[in-house]
Amino acid sequence: MTALRDISQLWVMAHVLVVFLLLFEPRRPWRTTIAICVSGVVIMSVMTFVVAAVLGLSPIDIIFFTCSLPSMALFFWISKYQNGRFFFLFCLSDTMCIWLIQVTNLLDRLVRGEYVVMLFSRLILFPLAEWFIWKRLRRPYQELQQKLERGWWLFSLIGLLYYLMLVMVSIPVDMPMPDWKGLLLLLLVLALMPLTYLSILHSLWRQMRIYENVRLMEVQRQDYDALCQKIEVGRIYRHDMRHHLAAVESMLRQEDNSGALQYIRSLSGGLEELTEPARCANPTVNAVLTACIVQAANVGCTVETRLRVPEQMPFEETDLCVILANALENAIHACQELPEDQRQIYLSMELTENRRLLISVENPCLQPVPFGPEGLPDVPRREGHGLGLQSVKQVAEKYGGLFRCQCEEGRFLLRAALMPPAGPEDPKKTHSKNWASLAVLAALAFLIVMNALPALADTLERIPLAGGLFLVLDWRTYAAMFRELVLRA
Repeated sequence: MTALRDISQLWVMAHVLVVFLLLFEPRRPWRTTIAICVSGVVIMSVMTFVVAAVLGLSPIDIIFFTCSLPSMALFFWISKYQNGRFFFLFCLSDTMCIWLIQVTNLLDRLVRGEYVVMLFSRLILFPLAEWFIWKRLRRPYQELQQKLERGWWLFSLIGLLYYLMLVMVSIPVDMPMPDWKGLLLLLLVLALMPLTYLSILHSLWRQMRIYENVRLMEVQRQDYDALCQKIEVGRIYRHDMRHHLAAVESMLRQEDNSGALQYIRSLSGGLEELTEPARCANPTVNAVLTACIVQAANVGCTVETRLRVPEQMPFEETDLCVILANALENAIHACQELPEDQRQIYLSMELTENRRLLISVENPCLQPVPFGPEGLPDVPRREGHGLGLQSVKQVAEKYGGLFRCQCEEGRFLLRAALMPPAGPEDPKKTHSKNWASLAVLAALAFLIVMNALPALADTLERIPLAGGLFLVLDWRTYAAMFRELVLRA
């Protein structure tokens, strides 16, 4: 049976790496990163088992010194974020895996599965956890890492404390069960850890939403300030209009027709500058474009637009702000490096009949742009340039759309397509929710029937291998354990 224990430990060590890499962002290409990680894990795993065999200890007892610390140094070396973000991710992934290890260990000890329940539960739970991370956690977490810069060191300290607590209260598979106080302490730590991490991630997500809302409000404030300035200048023009008319009248009486015509043209030009053109019917797009066009004009850059969007669109205002503001801001910064006669940006935005939003931003680019494995420009990250394309890509993926950047013939082209979000009566979602509800009800019904019929429970528990799992669902198992704890107390 010890072979089952060793197989389960090897399975766990491999999946600790998988859980970490699902949330990890390297500064090297993924092919090189995976090769470095696999080589390092193999070396650390062999070293762990050799040292454990020489010292006569369980691998779990020395894993902190032979795997955790060396792997932390290795991944820090290849990480894109060499700050509190990396240490929080390292503590998060390690404590998640240790949590699963302890849960499967307790299940095996409670049913006396002789490592069978432990192995099969780990074969199931670790892939399920990785599927959840990939489908639900990976993209939001990477977005948090990119947009938030504060708070990571404090959260890393919390993760480190949970790691140390789990290491101290964990129960190795070959050690006897502790008394009821030790077991209760372990259960409390296992219950508090996911609640704490959920609170941390929720807090970070709220900070990111606040950041996006503040950015949208800043864009709208700039538009409002520009509008107020034009209104004030218009008020001055209207106040002085009688003086202008008197001047024109005087020129006409003196038969100075050319001077009067020139004076009227100068007045018309000033009034045209006060008129803000209605670029489209959507107020959010207008606000973002006004702010970006003013920013472009300040650096001598012109923006040509072709907009076909209605007043109401099936997309969140913050998402529209993220795409337009980041795309135009990057284009403006790129144009600043060009001669003034080449600083031109072309923006096209259209909502098609099937409610798909097509966005295209084009600007000159004299030097070829290398692209990374994700299709984004692989350029040196500096403040104000190239930092927002990841956000644009995530917004496109949020709506099940497409995002592409390309550089050809001296032009850089950004294209994004957003699909309309499904309504509340989407048949696919309703169907999946119905199946999920039926599955939960069926599981509850089976649990009630099995515990209401002891004979059925006894029959199921005698099934080879799978019997241990049914024993876990039997309420009598926990009643016996509770009586044993009371007698010990």
